[in-house]
Amino acid sequence: MNNPIPQIPDFQVCRVGSAPVVRQLIDKLGLIDRIDQLSPVKKEDCHVSVGTRIAALIINQLTDRKALYKVEEFYERQDVELLFGTERKASDFNDDALGRALEALHSAGLQEVYIQAVQGIREAVSDLSWDHLHFDTTSLVYTGEAKEEEDLVKIVRGYSKDHRPDLPQIKIGMGTTAQGLPIYGEVLDGNQDDKKWNGHFLRALTKWLSPEELEKAIFIADSAFVTKDNLKELKCKDASDLLFLSRLPENFKLAETIKEKAWKDDQWEEVGKLVEGKDAAIYKISSTKARLDGETYRFVIVHSNKLDGRKEKSLTSQLEKELKKWEKDKEKMEKKDFSCERDAQAALSEFMKEHKGSHTVEGIVTPKEQPGRRKKRGRPKKGEAAPSPVTVYTINLTIHPPSKEKWEQLRQQASTFILITNQMDGEKLSDVDLLKAYKGQQTVENRFRFLKNPYFVGRIYLEKPKRVEAFAYVMMLSVMVYSLFEYLIRKNMEGENEPLDLMGGSRNSFRPTGESVLEILDTVDIVHFKQEEGIVRVLSVNGKARVERILGLLGLSESVFTEPQGQKIVEKTGQ
Repeated sequence: MNNPIPQIPDFQVCRVGSAPVVRQLIDKLGLIDRIDQLSPVKKEDCHVSVGTRIAALIINQLTDRKALYKVEEFYERQDVELLFGTERKASDFNDDALGRALEALHSAGLQEVYIQAVQGIREAVSDLSWDHLHFDTTSLVYTGEAKEEEDLVKIVRGYSKDHRPDLPQIKIGMGTTAQGLPIYGEVLDGNQDDKKWNGHFLRALTKWLSPEELEKAIFIADSAFVTKDNLKELKCKDASDLLFLSRLPENFKLAETIKEKAWKDDQWEEVGKLVEGKDAAIYKISSTKARLDGETYRFVIVHSNKLDGRKEKSLTSQLEKELKKWEKDKEKMEKKDFSCERDAQAALSEFMKEHKGSHTVEGIVTPKEQPGRRKKRGRPKKGEAAPSPVTVYTINLTIHPPSKEKWEQLRQQASTFILITNQMDGEKLSDVDLLKAYKGQQTVENRFRFLKNPYFVGRIYLEKPKRVEAFAYVMMLSVMVYSLFEYLIRKNMEGENEPLDLMGGSRNSFRPTGESVLEILDTVDIVHFKQEEGIVRVLSVNGKARVERILGLLGLSESVFTEPQGQKIVEKTGQ
């Protein structure tokens, strides 16, 4: 008897990419439950909770960033049941539902939502370090037609870090640990001054962190922090024990004094490279203590060979500008006549005083005889003697280029920067430790680079300021999820013997960026088999070994791609 030909079940290939993994990380932070506990109840009906809709936005931002009105299209191509449960469908995430979710998030209290998300980081990362906390701001371009509302974030023109001063913007202030995990965030007016924000943040920091955490932490920020007002803020009762590390701005006269002394004393400690790599910068440092605005601080003078080339070009440009200006001033001065030598000498002295810089000026006063002028008006009479010649005094100027010694001094100072701190104990934090801590400032800068990467997050197009502000917080929540993803991969790679193979052939790394790992996951397909009991999902074999390794590093299993969300769908009214 012949065996019957088996029936091949219907199947369909679905490109799910990294979405299921992002969903698991959202759950690891408990974001959906945390948001749902804070979101208020309204009258209009909506059977998908605010937390779920915000999670849908985060997944979309980290996998296939679309404008709000196109998110539904994204989910029409996704396995919605896998991500949100069997009762969910793409139309649950239309632009109207997402817009109302943003308004509900705003009503819930955006700062409180973010604080709750930070609590999720605290619970998800057992070895969260509070030793070095990095803070900075960035701007986000807005291209919609904002409607003005009182007591909301102001979408206005300001200093644009996107180099688009022609467009309105909002700003984001963020703080991260040295591990790159966000622990502070807020949305700011588009014209918020960074210097004032640093002072505001100092006050807020004492409310966000416990006294024990504050005692361990050193606050690290760029040079915008160092103002008289902010340094004075540190003397206040609430922030008196807060330690900071920043960069002394070049416009402080003390900066030039400290640099000159460091190069004159020539007592440098060779640090070498702080990171591996053929092109990594080589550092040397020296340190001193000095008073600034009545207080004594510790200063670390840092020379980087990498600054030499960049600063030399900048120096050349500055010298060209200085020479061009001085030559114009010279031309004007040499056209002047002075009636007496004393006046000419005084003018020369004043010119020399006003033109002290990288170039040097040499000048002499020269007498010059010129025809005298008749005292009477009109034509001279016949036989009238010509007026006697008169002596006037002119100034001849010569501008000399910087000497070799001056040029070397300028180059040395330009390739040197100064760190300032109120951490006076070199036993607890050495000068090298301070330099390493400050170089870690790139952690928050990296979060901003990710935040503004057009692959993940585009410009903001919403109309209502409430939605704009709420959406900016969703963007920061996306950064938090991404940061946790990258942290877990890198942390668990520390014990590995083999690097992770990345996309692009020969690329591999023991410390891959989150973006490079997402590129791998973006290629993940699952196969849907239709059977009597329902859809059976199977992970595609293409690249399966590499995907399984990533899942293992994240503490996840293959089931994230094959088993739909099993939690009970909670019916909620109207957020």
